[in-house]
Amino acid sequence: MSPAASAKRILRGTGLGLVLASGLGLMSGMLSLTELGPSLIIPALAILSVYLASSLEKGGKLSKYFPDESRKEMVSRVESDLMIQQKDLHITDAWANLEESMLSNELEQE
Repeated sequence: MSPAASAKRILRGTGLGLVLASGLGLMSGMLSLTELGPSLIIPALAILSVYLASSLEKGGKLSKYFPDESRKEMVSRVESDLMIQQKDLHITDAWANLEESMLSNELEQE
């Protein structure tokens, strides 16, 4: 399962659970939509959670944090990133060794 699919499931489940809690709160009279107050946090979080889950499906803002790729694709992407970093490290080391040898040659000539 991709990270995006997991995030969608979590957000959708949380949102639907909060919708259920809001409904139960409205039925019991503990939650009132007519007056503004802290009791509106639960329905607001429910709406936000369901919205974020649906935006993940459409490639919204959260899609850059939760990529929709398979495990194989993720492994190959991470391996290629590591190879690029290793190449950069080797190039940096080569430049440092060259600079060190040039400076030591200059010091020997003086």
